[in-house]
Amino acid sequence: MRARILPVVVLLFAGVTASSSGPAAAQRTAPPSAEESVAITNVTIVDVVTGARQSGVTVLTRRRDIVGIGRDVPVPPGAARVDGTGRFLMPGLWDMHSHHQGTGAESVDLFVANGVIGTRDMGADVDFILPLKDRINRGELLAPEIVATGPILDDRPSHWPFRRRVRNAQEARDAVRDLKTRNVDFIKVHDGTPREAFFAIADEVKQVGLPLVGHVPNTVKIEEAVDAGMKSIEHLANYRVLNQCSASPPHQQISCDELFGRLASKGVWQTPTITFFQLIPDMFSGRPLPHAEYASDALLEMTRENVKESNLSDQALAFFRTNNRTSLPAIRDLVSRGVGFLAACDGLVPGFCLHDELEWMTKAGLSPLQAIQTATLNPARFLGRESTQGTVDVGKRADLVLLDADPLTDIRNTRRIAAVIVRGRLVSKPDIDRIIAAHRRALPDQ
Repeated sequence: MRARILPVVVLLFAGVTASSSGPAAAQRTAPPSAEESVAITNVTIVDVVTGARQSGVTVLTRRRDIVGIGRDVPVPPGAARVDGTGRFLMPGLWDMHSHHQGTGAESVDLFVANGVIGTRDMGADVDFILPLKDRINRGELLAPEIVATGPILDDRPSHWPFRRRVRNAQEARDAVRDLKTRNVDFIKVHDGTPREAFFAIADEVKQVGLPLVGHVPNTVKIEEAVDAGMKSIEHLANYRVLNQCSASPPHQQISCDELFGRLASKGVWQTPTITFFQLIPDMFSGRPLPHAEYASDALLEMTRENVKESNLSDQALAFFRTNNRTSLPAIRDLVSRGVGFLAACDGLVPGFCLHDELEWMTKAGLSPLQAIQTATLNPARFLGRESTQGTVDVGKRADLVLLDADPLTDIRNTRRIAAVIVRGRLVSKPDIDRIIAAHRRALPDQ
């Protein structure tokens, strides 16, 4: 199935991706065997809440949990030992807007090789994403945990991928109830969700106990979406979060104070996908994807089709260049008002793109600590998992990234990965190198 993209004046392409190989697609490398215990010795822990560092400690895991932290933690016989001398340990990362059906099931291990231990899939056919999620949960694949929306609910033609068409309130309510029985984790709306259907969805999700996330439909104001209970807004609502209160670029903080305060008080998270939008002028002018040597065939084809179908004009590309520039101070202002942010990639090369996103967060004015929080602490808070994830503490899940350099001094150090522990399974540096090498190939013509 090929991606379809409407003209940029309605800004519908973000999150629309092509179909890919099924969930049974084989991994390119065998998952490392799981250890009973892993001991990371003489390491410095990065506290992602305060930015403090705790040095010279041992972190001990048993099965899926962290069971010991301290200078005198006894290491049981047979535990896998990892020397943490001169290294820094932080929680594993989350990509909070992915599309596994577009990037390919065969690419899931690339997330882990880049320290990504969890993803929020924001649009896929249920018969693709839920079996893939189940295989991961059973430990059959080396892959990040997936929380998923299933199909996007809007009124788009049947050939648009990853969608379930809802044209009115009754169809919208039926879709929410059906997806609840399929055990999706969220309900997602999009630009083309009809106004009547949106408010029916917003009401029905409250009845069935599912969060509402996604784009703000074109016929719905940001304030209306906030009051209806949206939990996260993607892509800054295609810049409407900024431009609805600033009549035109550049962003004006004073005129946006009321809206930004409302977003903060209602606890509506923002998933800006800065990297994806910053790349649009280049990608849609014919330049290759960053890290394209690791992209799946499905992702490369999706990108080519998106460029072809969009046929963005010079005026449209100028729109992105302008808003990409003015959005950065607006993101800083949103953070200063207490609005929560989540790091995410959308349709880019898995894993690598999340480190690009963290770097863009700092270009927008966030500190390295604040940027790291968007991929660690904030996802845990968003998912209601602060008691089990998001920090390096006893009793938390053993999802960890060991770095060769301090990420608080330079956000680019999140790329310097020495080892990953995902749900208690150690992925060593040789394992990481094998995974990345298995995906690397000569680039075809773009």
